[in-house]
Amino acid sequence: MKVTITQIDTACLLIDINGFKILTDPAFDEAGKKYLRADGKTYLHKTGSPAMSTADLGAIDLVLLSHHQHKDNLDDAGRAFIETVPGVISTKEAVEQLQLNNVHSLEEWESLEVEADNVEELTITATPCQHASTKEVSAKMGHVIGFIIEWKEQENGVLYISGDTVLFEGVRDVAERFLVNTAILNVGKAGIPASTGDVYYTFTADEAIEVAEMMHVDHLIPTHWEGWDHFQEKSQEAMNHFAKSHIAEKVIKLEPGKPVEIDI
Repeated sequence: MKVTITQIDTACLLIDINGFKILTDPAFDEAGKKYLRADGKTYLHKTGSPAMSTADLGAIDLVLLSHHQHKDNLDDAGRAFIETVPGVISTKEAVEQLQLNNVHSLEEWESLEVEADNVEELTITATPCQHASTKEVSAKMGHVIGFIIEWKEQENGVLYISGDTVLFEGVRDVAERFLVNTAILNVGKAGIPASTGDVYYTFTADEAIEVAEMMHVDHLIPTHWEGWDHFQEKSQEAMNHFAKSHIAEKVIKLEPGKPVEIDI
């Protein structure tokens, strides 16, 4: 089936599956905003603006929110936007803290079949994430999930959305449990050296290459690598790594605002 994917902002993507529109990690604030981190001392700085506005999107059927606690995955405008959609799938903590009736939780490996008139047997499964390169720091970062999207007419494997994670055993479990056709991976090697030293919070380019290889994907779509000052590997640096790898021809670099159609 043809699936259209459009990069909007950070890890915010519009995924159109035969007319059923899914939005990931809504972020719609403009560049220049800064957000106080949980430590009460340091800030996250947004350097890029979304390629599309909420008005440009049209009706969204479902939001997949990997986690609610970090502004680069759910900023202020994104928080307002999720109140307008029919359904959001996220963590149990998001359900508790957002206190919105349209937010539903999934635990790791739990699945939910979503009603979609134009996509038969559309199913969302939550996958595990480790949101830091050490388990100790990850525990402080809060609960995060990724997603598997599958439907009846898939012939070449599922669509995997990593969420904010590094390479760890949970990602390897995804590779063992699912035949993945397309992997959307949150890269950028997010980190704040002045605060947490060498710890990083999302895939490095080299880790993304390893994930693509272990999953034998047809397509690797990197995201979450531009628009904030805490990304230590910007898109061009990551693309240089990809170009030298065995999976170079599988990488699809999305241009913000420009839809790309792929077969899944």
